[in-house]
Amino acid sequence: MKNLETHLSNLLEEAEDRVLGLRRSGSQDDSQTKSLALWERRKRGLKKMRIGFEHAKPPDKPEKMILEVTGNNNVRVSCIEAEYPESAICTKFNVEWSTSESFTNLTGSKCLPATDGETTINNLEHGKTYYFRCSAGNLKDFSDYQYPTPFSVTISSWWDVCQESRRCSSAMKVKMDDILDKMISIRPDLHRSLFEVSGNDCISNMKRRKPPTFKQLFSGNTKLHKNLRRGVYLSCLLYHEDKVLVTNEDYLPVVEIDDTYPKEMLNDFHWFYKIAFAWKDLKWFKDELEKSTNSSISFRAKLIQAVTQMQDIFNTQDLGKVYYKPIRDSDGTTVICTVNNVCQPKNVVNLKWTPMAKILKKSSRSDNLTDLLISSIQDQIMFYQTSNAKLQKGLYVGYLLMRSSVDMLHVMVPLQNPNMPVCYKIRDNPHVTAEEWLWLQQGASAPCDYTCLGFASQFKMATNRLFSLVQIPKDKRTVQRVYTSEVIEVDRDVSLIMIVPPAEVACAVGEGSQSAVHLHRIELVPLSVQVFEMIHFGTYRADTLLLYARLSSVVQLDSDDARYSIRQAWSSSDLETAKQRLDTVESLETSLNAAWKHLRWLLDVMNFARERLFQTQVSNSNCSKSASNSQLEMKSAKSNSLLQLPDSKLVKSRGSWPGPGLNSMRTLESVCPEISRSEQYLSPPAHDREYGLAKKKSCSSETSNDSKDEPEFNEGQSSDLTDLSSKTNHLTAKDVNKVDDEGFSDATMKSESLVPVPAPGIIEVCAAYDTGLPHPTSLKLHISPTTSAREVVQLFLQQLNMSVVVKGKTGPIYPSTEFGNFCLVSVTGARERCLRDDFKPLQLTHPWRDGRMYIRHKQDVLAALELHSSILTVASTKHH
Repeated sequence: MKNLETHLSNLLEEAEDRVLGLRRSGSQDDSQTKSLALWERRKRGLKKMRIGFEHAKPPDKPEKMILEVTGNNNVRVSCIEAEYPESAICTKFNVEWSTSESFTNLTGSKCLPATDGETTINNLEHGKTYYFRCSAGNLKDFSDYQYPTPFSVTISSWWDVCQESRRCSSAMKVKMDDILDKMISIRPDLHRSLFEVSGNDCISNMKRRKPPTFKQLFSGNTKLHKNLRRGVYLSCLLYHEDKVLVTNEDYLPVVEIDDTYPKEMLNDFHWFYKIAFAWKDLKWFKDELEKSTNSSISFRAKLIQAVTQMQDIFNTQDLGKVYYKPIRDSDGTTVICTVNNVCQPKNVVNLKWTPMAKILKKSSRSDNLTDLLISSIQDQIMFYQTSNAKLQKGLYVGYLLMRSSVDMLHVMVPLQNPNMPVCYKIRDNPHVTAEEWLWLQQGASAPCDYTCLGFASQFKMATNRLFSLVQIPKDKRTVQRVYTSEVIEVDRDVSLIMIVPPAEVACAVGEGSQSAVHLHRIELVPLSVQVFEMIHFGTYRADTLLLYARLSSVVQLDSDDARYSIRQAWSSSDLETAKQRLDTVESLETSLNAAWKHLRWLLDVMNFARERLFQTQVSNSNCSKSASNSQLEMKSAKSNSLLQLPDSKLVKSRGSWPGPGLNSMRTLESVCPEISRSEQYLSPPAHDREYGLAKKKSCSSETSNDSKDEPEFNEGQSSDLTDLSSKTNHLTAKDVNKVDDEGFSDATMKSESLVPVPAPGIIEVCAAYDTGLPHPTSLKLHISPTTSAREVVQLFLQQLNMSVVVKGKTGPIYPSTEFGNFCLVSVTGARERCLRDDFKPLQLTHPWRDGRMYIRHKQDVLAALELHSSILTVASTKHH
């Protein structure tokens, strides 16, 4: 800044000297006159610049700073510029971070333009705690520092505290590559190029392979069927924009697979769904199936034959994706459908591109399978489009809707997004920290601190929306459970936390099943587990699925051939050779299935849902609690007992809060009510017995909206916090961690034994500083006789800090390092008494005992008196 100011001064001096010199020269020619005018304008401009620079001021400190752990070594920092009318312009932000709370040794800093206001700090050490701060700046200087909420973050991930191993697709690829090497060693005719995944595998385009032959020209009509008789057929729906490729008679192209219905149709359909991800390999599969003499795979050979016929007709390899279910008529005739979007349509022999609307007009509502195919065109296209769409980046909460039948297990998925279970977005950041995951796992025993307060609020809000989507009544939400074994990492950008129903409902069949009420909802569709997994992994892990599909198909073929060879062996040597081959192939098949099973998260979620031993309702109750409702954990190495709960007979529970006698194993709805007032309960301290209390006490903190002396002074704030309570969420807490008692000397204990222990009391404390909440703000605290003024200040500031965070106010948020700048005072009339940190507020005597309590900055000596005067004035005005 000094260099800039010096530079301006030097330029101004130079301009003044030039003007003075030109004037002294007295020359009247045009060039001298123009030069003089130019330097005079330059002088005036520089003078204005210097005056502006001298009167300029740094901008106000940023309004808010937000931290978010976004990866194993990354933190996203967001700085929000203060928007005050008289604030100086902000052109940049300076972000600093350190492993020291006092910032004595900076780990790093970064300057970013104000237009961005957001940056990601990379290469941080995993497991370490970092403190951040930022300041706003311009040409003049930087502002004071703004501290984030939370004040610090620990670089962690949920798998740091998870016993399960991560489902890593890269590790699975390594395993499958090893299996491939072993497979090639026993099958020399295989080539690695067959299993290489390229980008062209997923391109949906009509590739002209070669001109049609005379055989294709004259045999096309014989391969396509119009009237479908009993049997199994293959249909292919190719569309481009609003046009569909149909026959000359306006029917979808259909070829026959088999005239009889196979015994294991479902298994064959799931097998076909899997290999359909590798269309270009079907010629190879066809050759392998034709070599085999195993009669059990004859239908699969016919299915591949039908596919190759369809590929020849369309002159393309890629037939798209298989529709999630075969279409059947009342006679049992079945059609397996494929759908594909053609980017570059080509003319096809004996087929034409026709507007979809024209085709649909010809359809009728008969039970004829051909009409059923026509009427399902829109459904097939919509399913194809939605199954390919990925979720936006973020963390989601999903709900498991299961449908059980005699021979199949289905999962209900939304028709608009069938590659995922029913889910709702929690936030844009998919990363879950260790603190957030521990809080979610521990349930009722988990205290809520600043690190997971925002996550708790977002989780509760998303969970409520999710329950509304799946139409779960409020009285049944209490028994829902969270799948606490892992966070499902769908891919790098999408993570999922699953909620499952009670075991007795999840395992039910038919009308008693948990998803029975959803069977007739048109926005939900039942998918078999195998089909859902193919769609899901085909969308989010296409490369891994393609490699698995190719490998498993080859291994399965070899396994079937090896078993058939054992049955056909004539000599003992042939039998021994066949057995050795079978053992080798089965070993590869076992390894491949184990690797694939590691990715199949849905099966683990279903097993969790059906296991009655998992009593995890309390995990599902990990919904956030409003700041005024939070169970605060007051950690202090050696501190006296803080606040105690009043006896339930003495303090009336208000709103829908069930009171302190609630069982610690609370479930979702019982601990997360939409309460009408802001109330808080802390667990009883360990040393109640030492003070001769007849019953356990704890601390309650409630927002005050009335007062016997001045009944309306904080009415506005009460309504505001009521709105806060109704719109935010509530944290479960089994019992907030008890505060360790400070050791007392024998002399102290003896002296206290001679003095009657005073009774607990309720004090009302008002904020005489900028809270960011409507003014004035007050809290009623039920405290014990040993509660000190410093402890009251600490609780008060923490409580209002969380109110600001949950309410979404602009701040300010005061870090714990600044708590020492505040003090508790008692005001009566025009006099004020500042209480020492170790003073017990209940020991105040007359007249201070009848005064009003305030918390103010220590240096702002008039704040409490001025606020007290204004409150009295307002109360007096309303009274008259």
